[in-house]
Amino acid sequence: MAAPTARALLLLSSLLLSLTPPSTASLRKQASVLISIKQSFHSSESFLPSWNPSNHASLCAWDGVRCDAAMHVVLALDLSNLNISGSLSPVIGELKGLAYLSVAGNSLSGLFPSSVGKLASLRHLNVSNNQFNGTLSRSFSYMEELEILDAYNNDLFGALPVGLSKLPKLRHLDLGGNYFSGTIPAAYGGFRALSYLSVAGNDLGGFIPPELGNVTTLKQLYLGYYNEFDGGIPAELGSLIDLVHLDLSSCGLEGAIPPELGNLKKLDTLFLQTNQLTGTIPPHLGNLSSLRYLDISNNALTGEIPKEFAELHQLSLLHMFMNRFHGEIPRFVAELPNLEVLKLWQNNFTGAIPDELGRNGRLREVDLSTNKLTGSVPRFLCYGRKLEILILLKNFLFGSLPDDLGDCTTLLRVRMGQNYLTGSLPKGFLYLPELSLLELQNNYLTGAMAEETAKKPAKLVQLNLSNNRLSGPLPSSIGNFSSLQMLLLSGNQFTGELPSQLGVLKHVLKIDVSRNNFSGGIPPEIGDCSSVTYLDLSQNGLIGPIPARLSQARVLSYLNLSWNHLSESIPQDIGSMKSLTSADFSHNDFSGRIPETGQFAYFNASSFLANPRLCRSASDPCSSSSKDQHHGVKSQLPGKLKFLFALGLLTCSLVFAITVAIKTQSMMKRNSRSWKLTAFQKLEFTSENIVECLKENCVIGRGGAGIVYRGTTPNGEQVAVKRLLGIGKGSTHDNGLSAEVDEKSDVYSYGVVLLELITGKRPVGDFGEEGLDIVQWARMNTNWHKEGVVNIMDRRLIDVPLEEAMQVFFVAMLCVQEHSVERPKMREVVQMLEQTKQSHYARAH
Repeated sequence: MAAPTARALLLLSSLLLSLTPPSTASLRKQASVLISIKQSFHSSESFLPSWNPSNHASLCAWDGVRCDAAMHVVLALDLSNLNISGSLSPVIGELKGLAYLSVAGNSLSGLFPSSVGKLASLRHLNVSNNQFNGTLSRSFSYMEELEILDAYNNDLFGALPVGLSKLPKLRHLDLGGNYFSGTIPAAYGGFRALSYLSVAGNDLGGFIPPELGNVTTLKQLYLGYYNEFDGGIPAELGSLIDLVHLDLSSCGLEGAIPPELGNLKKLDTLFLQTNQLTGTIPPHLGNLSSLRYLDISNNALTGEIPKEFAELHQLSLLHMFMNRFHGEIPRFVAELPNLEVLKLWQNNFTGAIPDELGRNGRLREVDLSTNKLTGSVPRFLCYGRKLEILILLKNFLFGSLPDDLGDCTTLLRVRMGQNYLTGSLPKGFLYLPELSLLELQNNYLTGAMAEETAKKPAKLVQLNLSNNRLSGPLPSSIGNFSSLQMLLLSGNQFTGELPSQLGVLKHVLKIDVSRNNFSGGIPPEIGDCSSVTYLDLSQNGLIGPIPARLSQARVLSYLNLSWNHLSESIPQDIGSMKSLTSADFSHNDFSGRIPETGQFAYFNASSFLANPRLCRSASDPCSSSSKDQHHGVKSQLPGKLKFLFALGLLTCSLVFAITVAIKTQSMMKRNSRSWKLTAFQKLEFTSENIVECLKENCVIGRGGAGIVYRGTTPNGEQVAVKRLLGIGKGSTHDNGLSAEVDEKSDVYSYGVVLLELITGKRPVGDFGEEGLDIVQWARMNTNWHKEGVVNIMDRRLIDVPLEEAMQVFFVAMLCVQEHSVERPKMREVVQMLEQTKQSHYARAH
């Protein structure tokens, strides 16, 4: 009887177990694991208040916990973005049923627990944006259900885990932003379901494995940023026909862009910037009909923009800056219907900006600076009223600014300095409501700054209009620029008194109104500019005393009042300005004794020169005479040019270029001369008229490049003609003087002529080193900056205005670019030089 009774009891016990919910022991065990995980975190006491061991029966209602409804097994644990620190306890491996785990967006550190690899049911693992360290070499090899692994932005190191490539269901793998080293395993070409792969932002090297081209399920591939690969872009990547996003930027890639990338018809984004890629853009990229974002900037690419790019109708962003591209910006670029961002700066583009640019109504950012562009600023840039950034500085643009810019209320930043722009400022341009930066310096702008008392442009921080020909008074509405920090107006022709409203500019750091024609006294209100550190009022016609209130500008470090008509004594309070380290009171009519206290003890004698009635000490009696006063006399360079530069201006007005192709064998056979006249605009004379000038008594100069003749056309116009000396056909160096003459070689020769005129030297033989020519010598001595012209100018040109010499030298530099495609056309050269000549006459009269 005992045995049957025992069996019955066992059966009854098993039946009862099957009819009851999960054991209290199982819930208690899972709760214990979670409490251990919580205890490994560092956070406030109120952190995860529902996680209480006494409440284990409600485990599935705990914050961040999700369970299986039937079995009450923890399936998901989401602790992302809770601002927790500490470490992740290895007991996490005890939650055997876990399918989803995220601790992303915290500050967890320490070794990443290898026990996570025991979670055989895990499908989603996100530990991104933490500080985990250690390796992952064997952590995930047996997690065959894993679909998503995101470990982005941690401190993980060692080799990339090879075993991941064996996970059959893995779709998303992000190991970027860590410190993994070594190479990308070739085994990564074995992923079967992967659609997203990122190993960007590590310390990887070696070659990009061509086996990656086998992962045809890939849609997004990120390999760049801080990695430093050998070699170039594998052509096999062109097999990833489902690829939508390819980012290979900033990873040391060399060589050409493989044309096979043109097979990626679904590609939306192609980022190849900041590498050492060379060669031309393969025209096959024009096949990327879905492409919206293309960035190939900061490489060493050459050539022109392929005509096939006209088919990129979806293109929104085009970055090609910091390369060696040349040629004109094609018209079709302006016709791309979805173009919003165009950045082509620091290349060798020539010709005019397409006049339809912006007509699509979508343009937001344009940067074409530091090229050799000519022509005018397109009038449709803000057609869609979306333009925010317009940067065209360091080109050869001329003509007026489009009036439409004055209504472009979306503009944030404008930089168009160092061009040849003329005309007046568009109405309302200075007072645009969102504008924070406006640079128009070093142009030929004229007219006045308009008074706009009703407008209060509160966001303008920097205003640079220096070195133009602006005139009239400085408007009192300058005080409306409440955020202004930099006010640069030097080198213009402003007149009238400085407005007292300058004192309202509480944030201004630098005020430079030097080299103008301002009159009247210094406004005492300038002392209210509590942030100003730099104040230059020199070379004007200011009169009266220095206002004592100026000493209230307590952070002023630079003060220049020289070359004015200021009088009376220098206020002693100026010496109390502890921050003032540099001051210039020279060339005025100050009188009395120079204060010797405070900062005056540190100023040298040159700060007080040419003030005859000013004395330094009691032993130096103050003179009441005012003889030899300079009274703000400005150095005015005479407009009359010396003979050689007169020749330069004569050639500047040249409206054609004569090219001579004299072939010795042809001349021997024909015993006659053959001339070619290349016209760059409509001419009123023929080549026969020019040949008549080529006589010995008309020679006005000889050089290694040829002989210059003086001539008179039938309509009485004076011209200069250069007869070019050719070099042998076997020469491979394009110096513009070969017997095979074309338009761009004419331009090179013209540049050599300009250098001869500026330097007074022959093209070869005058430089003390065998093989050195005038172009190489000029480059060495100026570093190819126009300001360096002072180092090479002929001393006989001392009366030539330096600004005109710099502009002519700048044009010469363009003409003698090594590659002919980088040189401007002769018509453009004439336009630039004509602008220089007109500016000279305008200033002289």
